Amino acid sequence: MKLKINNLIKLMSKKKLIKVGIIGGGFGYYGHYKAFQKISSCKVVAIVTKKKLNLPKSTKIYNSVKKLITNEKLDLISIATVPKIQQGLFSKLIEYGANLFIEKPLGVNYLICKKKLIKVKKLKVAINFTFPEISEFIYFKKKFIKNETKFISINWFFKNLNKSIDWKQKREMGGGIIFNYFTHSLYYIEFLFGKILKINIIKKTKTLFICKIITENNRKINFSLNSNYEKKSKHEIILNEKNSIRLFSPNALRFDRFNIYVKNKKVIIPNNIKINGMDKRYLYVAKLLKRYINAINSNKSFRPDYFDGLTNLKWLNKIEKI
Repeated sequence: MKLKINNLIKLMSKKKLIKVGIIGGGFGYYGHYKAFQKISSCKVVAIVTKKKLNLPKSTKIYNSVKKLITNEKLDLISIATVPKIQQGLFSKLIEYGANLFIEKPLGVNYLICKKKLIKVKKLKVAINFTFPEISEFIYFKKKFIKNETKFISINWFFKNLNKSIDWKQKREMGGGIIFNYFTHSLYYIEFLFGKILKINIIKKTKTLFICKIITENNRKINFSLNSNYEKKSKHEIILNEKNSIRLFSPNALRFDRFNIYVKNKKVIIPNNIKINGMDKRYLYVAKLLKRYINAINSNKSFRPDYFDGLTNLKWLNKIEKI
C-alpha cells in the first residue's frame, strides 16, 4: 500500500513534457535548439528551416510555419528569424495558442507589433535578452552600482562579421547596427542603471552610433558603438570618470569573456563558473529559458516579457525614425 502511494505521489509530481517547435535554422538551431537540449522538461519536436541541420530523426523538419502549426500540437513556439518576418508571424501564432519565446528585436515596427501582441492575453511570452543572464553582469550590478553612480561610459567596438548575411545590412528588414546590437545595450542599460528617460543622438552612420543616455536617478551614460573598428575589439562598461571600475571583454562578440576590474585588478566572483569554447551563447539562452519554463509551470510572471520587447523596439523606432 505504501509503495502504491509513493508511486502515485511520483506520478502527480512529475511535470508535463513541454513540446517545443522552433522557427528558424540559424540562431534558432545553434542558439535556441541547443539551449532547449539542456532543459529536461522540454522536447523540441519540430523545426521550420530550409537548412540542412544535424538533428535526430525524431525531430521533424518543416519548410513553412503553416505546416508546423497545422501538424503539431505544441506547448511552446520559439522564434528566431528575420525581425521583419518575425513580426508578421505573431497573429497566427497567438491564434494557435502556444507560449512564445521570441528573439529580439521583436520586429521592425513598434506599432504593428504592439497591435498584434496586445492580443496575447493568457499566453506567456519571453524575449531573449541574454546579457543580464551573465554572472559578471549580475555581480557588477549587485556590488558596484550604487545610488551615487551618476556618470557611466559604454564602449562597444568590433569589426562587423555579419556582412555576408544580406538581411543584416538592411534596416527595413531589421538589420543594421541599431537593430542588431543597440537592442542588446538598451535592455542591459535598463537592467543595470534603471529606466531610460532620454536618448540624445550625437552621431549615427551605418557603422557608428554615438549617443548620450539619461536614466532614472539622473544617471548619464556616454555610449559609443562602432562596428567597423580596426583596432582590438572591446565591450566595456566604465563607472566614474577615473575608469576605476570596469566590466570588460576584449572580445566584443563573445559572452564568455567578460571580467570585472577595480583599478585594473581583476575581481574574483565567488562560485562563478566560466563558460569557455566556440560560441557558447546557447548556455546563457538556456539559463534564461530555465527561468521561463519555471514561470510557465508555476503560472508566475516572467521578465523579460513582451512589454520589455515593445519598450525596446519603441526606442529603436525613435532612433531610426520609423
